[in-house]
Amino acid sequence: MPTKKTKQPSPGKSLAIGRSAEISEYGPNKILKLFFKEFPSSEVDTEYSNSVIAFSSGATSMKCYEKIKIGDRKGLIFDRLDGISLTKLPDKNPLALFSLSKILADLHLDLHNKKTKKMKDIRSEAIQVLSREPLSFLNKEEKKVAKRLIENLPEGSSILHLDFHPENVVVTKDSFVIIDWMTALKGDPAADVASTVFLFQDAELWPGTPFLKVIFYNIVRKFILKGYLKRYLSVSGMDWKDIEKWRLSILIFRLGLWNIESERVALQKEIKEIISSSKAGK
Repeated sequence: MPTKKTKQPSPGKSLAIGRSAEISEYGPNKILKLFFKEFPSSEVDTEYSNSVIAFSSGATSMKCYEKIKIGDRKGLIFDRLDGISLTKLPDKNPLALFSLSKILADLHLDLHNKKTKKMKDIRSEAIQVLSREPLSFLNKEEKKVAKRLIENLPEGSSILHLDFHPENVVVTKDSFVIIDWMTALKGDPAADVASTVFLFQDAELWPGTPFLKVIFYNIVRKFILKGYLKRYLSVSGMDWKDIEKWRLSILIFRLGLWNIESERVALQKEIKEIISSSKAGK
């Protein structure tokens, strides 16, 4: 679908700013996700396609209507949801903190029951990311080993979000809605669980977060992750070893797609260690 050029309605009040885009009001019942001008057009196209597929498959109730262009920036028009992020639910009801793990796990389990043939396969995409500049620290032999490890991972047709955490779940009056489908792919559910483990355990918190808040948030993240894994593994029958197999791919995606400076050294070190360990055990 071609990008539509439009001047009306104009973006309204800014609602949030992320790493890649700014969210604003757009008319009475919609929002505009306006990407920063340096953000690749191909990734805007990918988010549009993924969002349409996610909505049509029942993975989200938040509809993506169209791509537009405002000046030299591309944007996507979505339904506006009347609610708060799952992260903020305990602010309204502190006891809700103890139910976040179950909510998150059950939403993820339900998502993985949604199948698709239309999204790109996680294994082939991980192999492509190996050729990106942030992975140039690997030599030819190391990339060959990484490629072999990825190719030998299980296939699957589940919808994978790959950025699944409480900030990407909106709590409305009568439902929980998963948002932000930019990174979505299809494949083995264990890959998506491995991604969520990384986000809770290793990912950088928002830059500029005060030190004491970082300590507090890390304690809360560990608490939620523990309950999430217990619930997900219990209901799904998945084994922790199934999740560990996907660690290398998730690290490659994180470094290759985001290349966050504060995470770079640790990611490079662990990627090399996994590859080295595989070569030693060959």
